[in-house]
Order: sequence, then C-alpha cells, then structure tokens
Amino acid sequence: MGRCLLFLNPCARIIQLTEVKPMMKLILSLSLISSFAFAQSVGVKDIPADGDTTIEIKKGSKTQNEYEVIQSEDEVEGDAAPLLKEARVNWKKACADWKAEIKDLNKENRVLTLSCGKMECSTVAMESTCRSKTNAKIKVKVK
Repeated sequence: MGRCLLFLNPCARIIQLTEVKPMMKLILSLSLISSFAFAQSVGVKDIPADGDTTIEIKKGSKTQNEYEVIQSEDEVEGDAAPLLKEARVNWKKACADWKAEIKDLNKENRVLTLSCGKMECSTVAMESTCRSKTNAKIKVKVK
C-alpha cells in the first residue's frame, strides 16, 4: 500500500487516512469551539502591591445597598433628687422613657440596638443627678 497510513477499527476493517480526515476535522473543530466558550479570563497587571490593595472581580451588575447603619449618641438624665437612691430610680425611669420613645418611632423595624450606657451620678447643692450617654444603631434607607 505504499506510504499510506492505516488505522484498524474494532471490527478489523482497514480504514485509510482519507476516510479519517473529515471525522478528525469535526472533532478538532468541536474541541476548539468548546475551549473558546470557557476562555473568558481576567488579568490584573501593574498594580502596586505596597500598602492596602483590594482587587474585586464580580460578574454581573453591581448591587447597591439599600440601607446604611448609623450610630446615634445622646444623653439621658434623670430628675434631681435629695437622695442618691431616688436619683438612680429617676435615671432608670428616664432610660425606660427614652427607649419607649425610640421604639414608638420604630415603625419600619429600623432600630437595631438600644443602650442607655453606664450610669454616672453626681451630687451638687444637696441634690443628686444621674446621667449617661446612650447609644443606638439605626438602619437608614439610602435610596
């Protein structure tokens, strides 16, 4: 048969190279098409890495946050009283009133945390007063 390449199929039939070429072309073209379908890549070059560097790659549209959490600080002070014990009770009442007022304004469940903070009492001119710094975390709609 000269210089002709021969292949044996499982049935022991001899197939010449000229019969194999169309099938090889089909297989080769299908493999190239599938490799192009998955060949989407991203390269990052020439970005200085000194200091803080963040690279974020996401596919699809960028989503924006609808809400932002803010922290609010205020001061709660109880009514003055001649005894320190009464001043503490007044501060606890003022703290409870502040929490109730914030919760009443919380129609859309935006309040995340409420804290009256640490009570500090002082006595001036025979009257004791207790006060503290309050903290509240509130979810605020951005859009």
